Amino acid sequence: MRRTRDDAEATRQAIMDAAETVFLNHGIANTSLEKVSRAAGVTRGAFYWHFKDKSELLRALNQRVDPPQAAMARAAAAEGHDDPLALIESVGQEILREFEGDERRQRMFEIVTANLRALDEDTSLAEANADVFTVLTQLMTLARDQGQLDPDFTPQEAAFAMMITMNGVLAEWLRAKKSFALFDLGGKLIRQQIRSLRVG
Repeated sequence: MRRTRDDAEATRQAIMDAAETVFLNHGIANTSLEKVSRAAGVTRGAFYWHFKDKSELLRALNQRVDPPQAAMARAAAAEGHDDPLALIESVGQEILREFEGDERRQRMFEIVTANLRALDEDTSLAEANADVFTVLTQLMTLARDQGQLDPDFTPQEAAFAMMITMNGVLAEWLRAKKSFALFDLGGKLIRQQIRSLRVG
């Protein structure tokens, strides 16, 4: 029984690995489930045993690279935090540190940024993007309510500022073929952005 479960999980991971490669090389819209199945070396039946459609596959790919720090941010957004801006800075820097050495996360980021139309059309990708914005907005709202957020910024504007900073530095690092130290420079940019958002 254990071997059957292990085999099933190995097949699931093989499908996801193949999908990453195919999505990266051909784009989400131009990738059929047949193409993913062939790349994974499985039948269509085996594919549908694990994933009902492309959206479910994309959701699983996103969940596979979801950093553990994101769960910490979600918990703080729901339960409260003494210094949400400091938490955002810490989480952002840890995400940069792990992203720098994680090729799977790098590939998934490239897939998403190269398929912005799919981001609008596919519910799983839209959900993942909306979740990040929602959590950031909740944390910025906490910061405002605790008198920590500069009143020049609404919580939504502050959340957008952080998304622009983070996505911008990741995209530029990949575009520049990793020619600068992501954690060093990205960490400085995050610290500067948080400083500009903090009251006083």
